[in-house]
Amino acid sequence: METPEVQFASTSDGVRIAYTQWGEGPDLVLIPGIVSNVEMAWESEYFRRPLERLGRFFRVVAFDKRGIGMSDRFDTAPTSEHRMLDILAVMGAAGLHRVHVSGISEGGAMAQIFAADYPERVDRLVLSNSVLSDVYRSDQTTAPVGESEGEVLTSHWDDVLATWGTTGLPAVEWLMPSRVADADFVRWQARFERQTATQAEFRRQLESLDSMDSSDAPGRILAPTLITHTVGDKVLNVSHARILHELIPGAELAEFEGDDHFFWVAPYWQVIIDRIIEFLLDGSVTPRVERMFTTLLFTDIVDSTKRAVDIGDDAWRTTIDAHDRAVKNVVGDFDGTVVKSTGDGALATFTSPSSAVDAVLTLRKRLASEGLTIRAGLHTGEVEIRGDDVAGFAVNLAARVEQAASDGEIFVTSTLRDLLRGGVRVFEEAGAFDLKGFDDPWTLYRVI
Repeated sequence: METPEVQFASTSDGVRIAYTQWGEGPDLVLIPGIVSNVEMAWESEYFRRPLERLGRFFRVVAFDKRGIGMSDRFDTAPTSEHRMLDILAVMGAAGLHRVHVSGISEGGAMAQIFAADYPERVDRLVLSNSVLSDVYRSDQTTAPVGESEGEVLTSHWDDVLATWGTTGLPAVEWLMPSRVADADFVRWQARFERQTATQAEFRRQLESLDSMDSSDAPGRILAPTLITHTVGDKVLNVSHARILHELIPGAELAEFEGDDHFFWVAPYWQVIIDRIIEFLLDGSVTPRVERMFTTLLFTDIVDSTKRAVDIGDDAWRTTIDAHDRAVKNVVGDFDGTVVKSTGDGALATFTSPSSAVDAVLTLRKRLASEGLTIRAGLHTGEVEIRGDDVAGFAVNLAARVEQAASDGEIFVTSTLRDLLRGGVRVFEEAGAFDLKGFDDPWTLYRVI
């Protein structure tokens, strides 16, 4: 799925709100939590994958509320009425009248108010790890939230604020603990913070939370409502969801094991997203699976780790840039598509197996002239298209074939070899290989 273009809507009080839209189907408006950036969200696979999943079933509209992301900043702290203007402006610009609404965290409070105040505009409502009004926290009828919750929240937000844009670790540890060991994601989080708001702007955003009290809105909601919550959420206790379940007439409650407040980065993200899709569609999830027949090429630079250590980070980065340019140019010359970089290699697809073989032979020669030795693996089969990526048995097999090849060699499966019988290319049997994840040995062939 292509990254959607950023558009802007103007509110009735003169504020520009950034929004994006993608997908096909019933209309769904996503209301973000405290921070968002509608453009940068598509750069992280963990943020992108749920957006693409939703786009398979809905026409989705997402926006940055005033004060954050790519939207205008505010002079005075916005009221809940101002927040409603943001939603109305985006819906008007996108030509939406009656929609499904999904709100996360602070966005859950906005969603509660919007559904209660504009019942004619909301078809179905989803609240995920949502904020609960202080009115109900002090008069609880279910699991206790704890007298010190406010102090704990303030302390954590102070930690995030103090390191804003310098390291994403405090935010990841608290909001997305399943990704805490992922160094690349932690670095990306810091960059996301820098691109979303300055430290001062984020402080003002935190201060504006006081105006987002949903008060009596839950009891006035008429739309069918689904409440989802991760049981181990470290930001908002699951008791918030249980109280909302009692307050909203006819609401459904779905609790999920996990610790992430922003659940879409977690390994279990699709279980929750599919439950939401099922509710909004009022039926089971039957995704449209796109498939295609293609030839897959995996490449890998031999001894890349040792070489990187020997020449240093700066020189290695230059080497990788040169490698990536060569891959892009050669694959393009043979009518192929570079699916993605694998760090020290690449995955590409081709419409014909002969083009793939010719391309990798050319690439091997070109990279050798720059002092780089590669190994490569090819297989032809059917793959599942997942946005800009591909997946399935054939992809996994091609990756294992590349790993089986020795330095400088190009291995192919018997499937690809058989498709090219009678052609100009010559193949030599390399033997039967036990490939990781596959029960039976595969006979592989070396390209001569």
